[in-house]
Amino acid sequence: MEVLTAVDPGRIGDLRARGEFFWLDLHEPPDEELARAGGALGLHPLALEDSREFNQRPKLDRYPQGILFVYWSARITPNRLAVEPVETHLHISGEFLATVRRGICKDLDDLHEEVAKLDPEHEDFVVYLVLDALTDALFPVVDNLEDRIDSLEGAVLTAVDHNQIGQVYRLKQEVQAIHRRLLPQRDNFPAQVHAIMELPGLEHGKREYLRDVGDHMVQVSGELQRQIDDLTTLTSTYFNANANRLNRLLTRLTVMGTFFLVWTLVTSFFGQNFGWLVRHINSFTAFALYQGLALLVPTIVVAIYFWRRRSEWL
Repeated sequence: MEVLTAVDPGRIGDLRARGEFFWLDLHEPPDEELARAGGALGLHPLALEDSREFNQRPKLDRYPQGILFVYWSARITPNRLAVEPVETHLHISGEFLATVRRGICKDLDDLHEEVAKLDPEHEDFVVYLVLDALTDALFPVVDNLEDRIDSLEGAVLTAVDHNQIGQVYRLKQEVQAIHRRLLPQRDNFPAQVHAIMELPGLEHGKREYLRDVGDHMVQVSGELQRQIDDLTTLTSTYFNANANRLNRLLTRLTVMGTFFLVWTLVTSFFGQNFGWLVRHINSFTAFALYQGLALLVPTIVVAIYFWRRRSEWL
């Protein structure tokens, strides 16, 4: 099967004249090349306009020549610290499959060689392979998000830091951005598959492979929803852990303050001019003995009390 990565009107015309199914994969084409592709493939002007303006919602539009299927996937950034949505426009007819995409999608690039080895009669199987590659690209994204959530959760439980709550919210926004696009895509996929299978001239194999794509999409969207729930729980965990940290700090300060209160009481008592104190504490030895015992005894009593209650407070 022929796989084209650039618009060649002559070659496209020959393939269409022979009735041979082919795949045209365009990565960030300029408007001039997209216009040439539209002319060579006979794309509807509205379908062509949608492929000029990305950030479309997941949808399937029917046209007399075929359909436009806007399909969302995602990829991990090179530094593996974030994920980015990947939008792909699939123009499907009984004669060809044309994909227009922005952003890197290595899974589709790797698919070129496999599709080139297929028999041209495996038309619906080519559509399945492209959709399956875009869907399977989401699994590493889910794993990456899961690793980052686990790492952040461990950090929160080990040592609370004020920067962590910002990381939780940013990570939650990433997950929600992917899930928000995949949810309508998952819900509408059965009807969209039915529209693809009804395309005139699109030959079908013995197995409806596209159902497998729908199953994968349900699995991915379920994992993303679980991660959103985990991040919501992690937010509560952060505030609880931070409150516990503050409680431990206040407990330690309270213990220290109690000792200083006892010491202040004792020293202030000996600073008063009682007659007995003046007559009997007339040397440094006497002062050290009386003052030391007066400080040591209550200190030991308070220390024993706190030690016995340490499991409740610290």
